[in-house]
Amino acid sequence: MEKLLYLLTFLISISFLHAQKKVTGKVDYFMTITQPDGIAFANPYTLYFDNEVSFFIRTGDAKRVDNEKEVDNINGNQVTHTMIKSNLPQPFYYTNTKNQELISRQKIVRAMYLVEDILEPISWKLQQKHKKIANYNCQKAIAKYRGREYTVWFTTEIPVSHGPWKLRGLPGLILEVTEETGKYGFVANAVNLNPDKELLQKKIKKPDTKGITTMENYIEAIKNKYKNTMAMARASLPRGARLATDCDVCPDPKNYSLERFD
Repeated sequence: MEKLLYLLTFLISISFLHAQKKVTGKVDYFMTITQPDGIAFANPYTLYFDNEVSFFIRTGDAKRVDNEKEVDNINGNQVTHTMIKSNLPQPFYYTNTKNQELISRQKIVRAMYLVEDILEPISWKLQQKHKKIANYNCQKAIAKYRGREYTVWFTTEIPVSHGPWKLRGLPGLILEVTEETGKYGFVANAVNLNPDKELLQKKIKKPDTKGITTMENYIEAIKNKYKNTMAMARASLPRGARLATDCDVCPDPKNYSLERFD
């Protein structure tokens, strides 16, 4: 019964959103990743969207978050200009709620995976808590998705069912995300509801799916990510050196990927 009520609420929300006037926008986010030793990195992303389609793409190199240096401010923290660079194509996430499509390009270890994903519903639980983000009134919601629990803040003042990464399904745009372990997060730092129309249409066009892989292959790669990363690290060590596997700041295999599959 609970699932049926959620489905009805979700469908009503989506129908309501689609009945609204045309909404378009461009939002800049930072995705933060905090390591076991407390060091965090901020990865710049941009979300392009209209009522039905969104395209979330990484737009630059990661910068180290540092509370001590006076540079760019991200959600109360400071960001140095120490960068982690990569020559691989930028990851992206394309969502079309009308056609029930979710296509992503993601890096796993040293390989890029173009994946035809599943646009499955997310069972959000709305909370009666509110706050302002970037001058927008936001409401709190909580849900479990792909092995993690997320707390998000969304605004009905931007009535689209989109958000950063693969998070979606609320009656308003998601502007901030925190994950239960504290390792991952997303926060909006610039909102533009009047983007260049030509650029927007180019960005939200369905990506080329040449070389696309299955969800099964992607899940297998995620499950083997920690093992393959450790093997690669061991191969690069000097002769006689070894990796520590029992320490306070060692990576947790269960907390090594944004998505966790049993």
